[in-house]
Amino acid sequence: WIALNGTVYDLTDFLLQHPEQRNAVLAWAGRDASKVWDKIPGRFPSSTWMGFYMRPEAHMGEVGAEPEVDPRTAEISELQAELRRLRGPTEEEVAAAKAGASQAKAAAAEASKSSEDARFPRLEGVRAGRQLALFTRAEVARHNGPAAEPYMIIHNKVYDLTPLLGSHPGGDELLLTNAGKDATHEFEVFEHSEKARVRRDQDMLVGELVPADHMDASADKASGSAGAAAGAAPKTSELEEYLQYKLTDLCIIAAAVYAVRSWNHRKPLSQLTYSRGLRHLHLIMAAGIFGTLASAKAAAHTEGLTKKRCLAVHKQTGLAMLGALLLRMFFRATSGIPPRFPGHPLVQFVETKSLQAFYVFCAVLPLSGLANEYFLKYASGDDAANDRKAQQAITLHKRVGNAFQNVWLPFHLGYTTLYHYARGRGVVRKVSPFI
Repeated sequence: WIALNGTVYDLTDFLLQHPEQRNAVLAWAGRDASKVWDKIPGRFPSSTWMGFYMRPEAHMGEVGAEPEVDPRTAEISELQAELRRLRGPTEEEVAAAKAGASQAKAAAAEASKSSEDARFPRLEGVRAGRQLALFTRAEVARHNGPAAEPYMIIHNKVYDLTPLLGSHPGGDELLLTNAGKDATHEFEVFEHSEKARVRRDQDMLVGELVPADHMDASADKASGSAGAAAGAAPKTSELEEYLQYKLTDLCIIAAAVYAVRSWNHRKPLSQLTYSRGLRHLHLIMAAGIFGTLASAKAAAHTEGLTKKRCLAVHKQTGLAMLGALLLRMFFRATSGIPPRFPGHPLVQFVETKSLQAFYVFCAVLPLSGLANEYFLKYASGDDAANDRKAQQAITLHKRVGNAFQNVWLPFHLGYTTLYHYARGRGVVRKVSPFI
């Protein structure tokens, strides 16, 4: 609201149409701007311009007269204030002021340390000298795509997501789902690098929120309200917590059983078959394969912290698979090799090519994932070139993963393995470490 020549106006709807932009209006919000208004040239006359051109609903009323004050009451108030100044503050007031100042200083220092600008100093240089437009949260909410440009709020800054559509590693659906919302919590869940944040501010920053709509992400996180403000998932139910605990227990039990069985089956095997170490590596690679596939599927159907955890499992199992593959190359050179199952030469040829393709898959999948992370977070030089390389790496990762999941696994496990098993051949005994 602004007072002009004795009349109060609500200029909320006028912010977007103001010729000098909204900052000129917001600078006088809650004040009497008559003196400045009357000096603006081009008003004929200035004192009656608002009456002609403003809509009736913007007229909130007239500025009322100041309430009368009893002179004796005003004199007593002044004398009491003077007496307090002469006496000085009491010990209780001094102690309270010191405690309040100490708490405020500690809170400010903590907020400064946890702020995005403090954690990533390069952002200040990117934003320096830029005149940012001001938005309210309601205005950003209207930019929820696809009819309007998709906007997003991150750390009280407003970003236009249009340049990112079609190239975001998480896909357009993830961006458009959060369009028009405050996605600070979801953004921080994935721990974006400083380079990614710099590119974000260079290409997509279009404004910031008005001060009244600012939110302290660190305080919200501490109080647990950030998730609700950003549309986060509801609190985990008791059943989900119970299942999580049981899943952890099952993993511990499975590891213990595996260790006991490995200890009981530690006798060296014949030189005419796979060594026991090589068999354990086969099992670790199998766990890595199914772990990466399951975690990738789970990540594709979840959001927020759950998605981050699934991606972490995806990365860890992929690295385990790569490590097992490298160790297998060493153990394979020192292990005995069992004779091949008998069969048609064409079947044996297909099996050989299938195994060779398996090694290529096991190498390309984790290495392409690592390349994507390297170019996104750690590579120096041209950021645009690094982003292109990261996009190429993740595209290769997804395509090879789809081929591995939809072509190789059904063929190798569903055809060659079942082919020999149906003929009474010990497929499991040939590779199991527990014999």
